[in-house]
Amino acid sequence: MLIQPGHLAIYVAALNRGGAERVAALLATGLFEAGWRISLVVDFEASDNRALVAQRIPVTVLGQSHASATLKLARFLRTERPDIVLAIGGGANVKLAAARVLARSGVPIVLSYHGRSDVGRGRLGHASYTFARRLSRHAGMVCVSDGLADHLCNDWHVPRERITRIYNPVSVERALPVSREALAQRPPIVMSVGRLSPEKGFSDLIEALPHLRPDARLVIYGEGPERAALQAQAERLGVAERLELAGYRDDPWPCYATARCFALASPKEAFGNVVVEALASGLPVVATRSGGPDEILAHGGFGTLVDNSDIPALAGAINHALDDPGDPLPRVAHARTFDVATAVTNYLALFNRMLTR
Repeated sequence: MLIQPGHLAIYVAALNRGGAERVAALLATGLFEAGWRISLVVDFEASDNRALVAQRIPVTVLGQSHASATLKLARFLRTERPDIVLAIGGGANVKLAAARVLARSGVPIVLSYHGRSDVGRGRLGHASYTFARRLSRHAGMVCVSDGLADHLCNDWHVPRERITRIYNPVSVERALPVSREALAQRPPIVMSVGRLSPEKGFSDLIEALPHLRPDARLVIYGEGPERAALQAQAERLGVAERLELAGYRDDPWPCYATARCFALASPKEAFGNVVVEALASGLPVVATRSGGPDEILAHGGFGTLVDNSDIPALAGAINHALDDPGDPLPRVAHARTFDVATAVTNYLALFNRMLTR
């Protein structure tokens, strides 16, 4: 039996910069367009991904205090009585589970995991792993890759049958097309995207830069606490003039259209939205074997995978991609399997199972 579209609340800390936050915005709009009534609930206002949310979707702001936000979320559950609630991210998972208890509500909830417990987790976010096994008894559990599901199962003892793997939605239709000939004629720019923080492995890309062909440049889009350290590393290696830390961009698609290849050197990556974006833009991708990118690239079928911290292999693979970027069409076609419509279909299947039990 298929359920009729109902009222779905999506709870995320904010629509600020970040992959999980972009996922929340894309899912809200995709499910709204599928006929569901959507309420978007956030702790605080942020505009970075707000443009991706359909204008008719109401946004409820709870407040930045964790305790106050949890109490207000409980009040929201009691008064608005959604049919199902989806939390995006570790902290939101914990607060939603607590709010349902406080509200004495039986509303079905879905908790989603977007990163490993050992990468960039705050105290509240880590609690979503500490209590994951217990939470799984009372909620639907989504992981954004099979590798992350294995992490939740093997390291945090959540039964595998209680986890649903749903890949992140990416707005691949916004990518700018490129022909094989035009791609090969672009300047030899190696592009990467992400927060300038240690877990993204940008220092390895800079370490590889002296070993790239002399005309190659590395352009990294993003902001974060490691900006000064990365710039100093490039100066120490004598390649500062070949590195550009280009800052954060709300609309990344034109950036991909300037590069000849894409590289990601994260030691651990639960999914990797930017890998899908690069493929959708037709770029050859070089990535470390870090989890999510392995799955996105079909374990090397649609890109080159190298071992973590293997600088010679990383540089060699990037040089090969620069010398021969190849045919973008198979990469673009593969990226379409991660579109918003596919993710919406998979979430609706999960909601259907939960609401018809």
